[in-house]
Amino acid sequence: MTVLAARTPLHVPELHLFEDDGLTYAVDDAAPNWIVVEPPGRHLLETIDHSRGSVTFGGLVAQYAGERQIEAGKAWVHVHDFLRALDRAGMLSDKPASREPHPGRGALVRPQGLRELWLQINNACNLSCAHCLVSSGPGKEPGLPLESLLSIVDRAVQLGLERLYITGGEPFVRRDLFALLHHATETQGLEVIVLTNATVFQGHIRAEIGALDRSRVRFQVSVDGASPETNDPVRGAGTFAEALDGARLLADLGYDVAFTTVTTKRNLPELPALPGIAKTAGAKSQHLMWTHKRGRAAASLNGFFPGVPELIAAVHRTADAADAAGVALDNVEAVKRRVNGVPGVKYDFGNGGWDSLCVNFDGKVYPTAALANEPALYCGDATGQDLAEILEGSPVVRRLRSASVAEKPAMAGDPFRFLTGGGDWEHAWSFSEGDPLAPDPYYPIQLALVRRVMTTLGKEKRARANGRSGYDAPLVLHAMGEGAIACGTADGALAEQPVLTLHSNCVLSFDVDKPRTKVREYYAAAAAQPKADLCCPTKYDAGAVAHIPQDVLDRFYGCGSPMLSANITLGETVVDLGSGAGIDVFIAAKLVGPTGKAIGVDMTEAMLTVANENRPKVAVALGYDVVEFRKGYLEQIPVESKTVDLITSNCVVNLSPDKPRVFEEMWRILKDHGRIVVSDIVGETDVPPHLKVNPELWGECLVGALTEEQFLAQLERAGFYGLTVLKKSYWKDVEGYPFFSITVQGFKYEKTAGCVYKGHRAVYFGPGKAFIDEEGHLFPRNEPYEVCTDTVAKLSREPYRDMFAILEPGEERAGYACCSADTGCC
Repeated sequence: MTVLAARTPLHVPELHLFEDDGLTYAVDDAAPNWIVVEPPGRHLLETIDHSRGSVTFGGLVAQYAGERQIEAGKAWVHVHDFLRALDRAGMLSDKPASREPHPGRGALVRPQGLRELWLQINNACNLSCAHCLVSSGPGKEPGLPLESLLSIVDRAVQLGLERLYITGGEPFVRRDLFALLHHATETQGLEVIVLTNATVFQGHIRAEIGALDRSRVRFQVSVDGASPETNDPVRGAGTFAEALDGARLLADLGYDVAFTTVTTKRNLPELPALPGIAKTAGAKSQHLMWTHKRGRAAASLNGFFPGVPELIAAVHRTADAADAAGVALDNVEAVKRRVNGVPGVKYDFGNGGWDSLCVNFDGKVYPTAALANEPALYCGDATGQDLAEILEGSPVVRRLRSASVAEKPAMAGDPFRFLTGGGDWEHAWSFSEGDPLAPDPYYPIQLALVRRVMTTLGKEKRARANGRSGYDAPLVLHAMGEGAIACGTADGALAEQPVLTLHSNCVLSFDVDKPRTKVREYYAAAAAQPKADLCCPTKYDAGAVAHIPQDVLDRFYGCGSPMLSANITLGETVVDLGSGAGIDVFIAAKLVGPTGKAIGVDMTEAMLTVANENRPKVAVALGYDVVEFRKGYLEQIPVESKTVDLITSNCVVNLSPDKPRVFEEMWRILKDHGRIVVSDIVGETDVPPHLKVNPELWGECLVGALTEEQFLAQLERAGFYGLTVLKKSYWKDVEGYPFFSITVQGFKYEKTAGCVYKGHRAVYFGPGKAFIDEEGHLFPRNEPYEVCTDTVAKLSREPYRDMFAILEPGEERAGYACCSADTGCC
């Protein structure tokens, strides 16, 4: 963390700026990293940048105060908080940035074995699609024997295989497909994605398909139009209806399904209708593929190559339609993972030949499925060579592993090159007749999607910014990586590397619910069988929990005692977030009495079951029942706005992938001047990515934790004032990274439309020489300071009321220094 002293010199990296709808996007392309700011923030950024280190923190505060004609205290708060946000985003230093040119991915990292394998298990297909890359059809090659396929999978697993793609032809034409799927998922524990036209689900296939592991098998179903009139001329008569029926069958059986569509001139107008059709068929996502110049499409005059500008416009319309339908558009999700990923991680070239290979139907190995059977890309033969030998010895693999965005002349000076990875080398190859470093003809689509993701995040954060709290410092609306999801992801496990690679254009969307799923599974297990090692940096006094059944006490996984720190009074409405088995809710029920209300919110059904089973027992012990448990997420709290006096949470905020949204939701449901008392785990510094993707450590409330400074800054930005750390204690170290349990108190203050000066004055008692509040008001000790009506309301309540005396208009009191809002003068 950069120390901000008066004479601290200020530096920002070299930035590429672009504007959209009044917001400025500042991109540190060499990192890569980026932030979104409003005009006041841009002005501060440019002031620092243009000064080349000659401006200091103190000098910038003075300059800002003079330019804005505001008091020194307010200027200090504004500049300090903005610089702290820059610092958290990795955009500020007290020294000039020093960057070496990117040497290429091969100079920085080595591939980690074979993470992905594509098996083209046949070239036989029940269809003869007009754009087929590999010219599949009826009577074509049946593929390798099952024993050979199983052996290839087993050898790939020894090389670290995580994900298996099964394609063809049509995989379901093979009767032994299910034996392969059961072996891959049950014996080897792989994630498997099956690419299918979903038109052959009859007879034994329909009977056997329901017996697969739904947690490991996913399906990508091909549909090439939003109507039979567009789809069927490409794929065959009746295939549109059959594919939708097949997708519905898969979805009804509980499988994750994605639709995939090859974009053509003919289906371009229909693309925005596809997400709605996908949703009606039960698919979770829609994927758009750009046509390769090979196979039947290359020889066809059927219009498979729409113009890129027209394609970009159609993609934007489709993305809007997907948002409206609640269906993920894979292309956007894939870009979002890179654009809002770990700052400083460069995406450089594709993964084909890096840690991914394709075994063709004849056993020959190629870098990617899209370019299978290209003679110049032949890497070896899996039926006669070991995959490890091919990975290490193939000249094609060696050449691709040395290829880099740094070698592509078209990428020089492109500020987004490490977010786009330089484009898709597979399309570059097919359109250039064999040069992987040639320009990707579809690269403008990637640029458009990068900007779309950035501007969407910026506008969302601007819309969410709390303009009713009185906190009006310049904001970093969004910083790269905020809200990014890591827990349980495959790519996240590699995020500690300085370089990652692009997936093939044939990629499924990321499962955005995976971190929640991991946490639900973890705490469902803890509900079924108490985890003694999960509990706890703190213990409750026996008297406070005497009315609570032991079954609940055994399942307490908190890290503090927020209820006992909250000064709860009779009749209050209390909400506990992440209530688990209900211990804090049951404590609150005793404290609020029969006229109050205690509500618990949790997303884990197993925990809610334990809580509801014990609710009647607590009611009997207390003699009344004021408890209610609701199922929901922290990011969408199922409680009405402005209805709650107190919110507590006990070691759950760190489990959320979108912590700012959680704090915003807390502010929403609180009454004005309501309060939060939140116990959570915080770190001293950010933890490395390999820890952030560990689901066990997420469940233990550790690696999803913010630093203490980040925790308080996000609460303040959400609109809370009077933040106080009530308790702090050491919890544990993980690989040398210390974690602490803290309990924080804060208050909601909603600023009215107009703060009117009527002659009220506030007098600060001390003990400091002066006091600065969240809005930058500077109150000298023992001196009357004129304040508006909103500030009067704030200072007259906790936590400030015992620190100030409020003088009414015209009121003069010689003894005001011993007065308070409650007691009057001595």
